[in-house]
Amino acid sequence: MALIRLLILACLALPAAAQERLTPDQFLDLAVGKTLTFQTYPGGMLVGVEQFLSREQSRWARADGSCVIGEIFIDGPALCFAYPDDPRDHCWWPLRVDDRLFVRFADLSSPSTQEITKITENPVICEEVPSV
Repeated sequence: MALIRLLILACLALPAAAQERLTPDQFLDLAVGKTLTFQTYPGGMLVGVEQFLSREQSRWARADGSCVIGEIFIDGPALCFAYPDDPRDHCWWPLRVDDRLFVRFADLSSPSTQEITKITENPVICEEVPSV
């Protein structure tokens, strides 16, 4: 029952519209070869910009200016990222709400949601990117 309550609360955090959970593969079909800008939702604060180099690798530029090459992998319904400078994996459920894209942190104990506010073909430029 607690899990259902958490799922309802997670959905209430997003705009009241038709929500569609995307599979990780559907999200990657949209993202690979593109650069996505992530902002907190609600709030609109920049989280970072991620260039999806392939289905397995990304270049992540955080809002603080630090950059890292990330490994992308799929864990069930979640799209996950591993970065060499962070011991935790970051797993997200991609969602489409009308014409807007969101990612919701896959750990139900955290209400973290981010909106993808821009998709471009511009590369992420980093002064120093750690080698993998």
